[in-house]
Amino acid sequence: MKKTLFSLTFVLLSVSLFGQQQKISFEASEGYNLGSVIGQKEWTVKTDNVPNSSFQVVTGKSTDGNNSVEVTSTNAYTENMTYLFKKIPEYNRLSVSADVKLEKLNSSEYYMLSLYYNNNGNYSWAGGFNFLISGNFYADNDLNFQALGTWIPGKWYNLKIEIDHVTEKNIKYYLDNQLVHTSPLSSKVVRANDLNFEFDNDGSGFIVDNIIVKDMDYLEVSDVVKTEVNVFPNPASDFINIKSNETIKSVKLYNASGTLVKTENNNSSKIDISSLPKGNYLISIETDSGVETKKLIKD
Repeated sequence: MKKTLFSLTFVLLSVSLFGQQQKISFEASEGYNLGSVIGQKEWTVKTDNVPNSSFQVVTGKSTDGNNSVEVTSTNAYTENMTYLFKKIPEYNRLSVSADVKLEKLNSSEYYMLSLYYNNNGNYSWAGGFNFLISGNFYADNDLNFQALGTWIPGKWYNLKIEIDHVTEKNIKYYLDNQLVHTSPLSSKVVRANDLNFEFDNDGSGFIVDNIIVKDMDYLEVSDVVKTEVNVFPNPASDFINIKSNETIKSVKLYNASGTLVKTENNNSSKIDISSLPKGNYLISIETDSGVETKKLIKD
């Protein structure tokens, strides 16, 4: 199902990793400026005719912090996909995740969180999430694919791919923190080292935020003390309390349709939910060790 990737020229990623985890939220604190992301932190684009100005670091449209990258269409369909990409480290066992929001149906086709092995200009596709103009979407690679249903325009999705190059030699796909597909990994993919967000510019764009790249081997060895996070009371009507053995960096609440409805930062341990409608929610709690998701019932 994958379209052909044209030859790209990449520059090496030069970024120091803390705990073998890299987080990209396009914030000023990470060294990003508002305006075109192309040329910032080695982000690059390969396209037929979409200008650099279509790839903007913007504020107020994020899932994490204040900023994100918004990619807009020029309404000039490109027969070949347009690639927004950057180099990522080569790990034996790799985890890459991102939040993405696609603009509308019956317009552009997308490949989000698309991973490649770049071997001196020769490209092998590991896999990614394919969002079709019809609304159907898939966990997809050159060996097989899995239908995931129908995607909703204007909704934030958390996508994650885990690749084991050594032991299991497979690729796992997660949608909103749920494992949705496991596939063999092509023998051509020696080490995934290239992260792409792709579209064909056919009248709609997308937003990407909160990219996290992890070395799973390092995290398993070094993370001796596991994070303990508790949310109470549950069900709750007015307030919830969050208790953690680590500093809470941010708390995000999503409703049943996946829409972000509330964000709290700065070690929030008590959250006011009185204004939220009754129903089921997911709470995403970020600590120094990562992100943990809990279910919440608002009554």
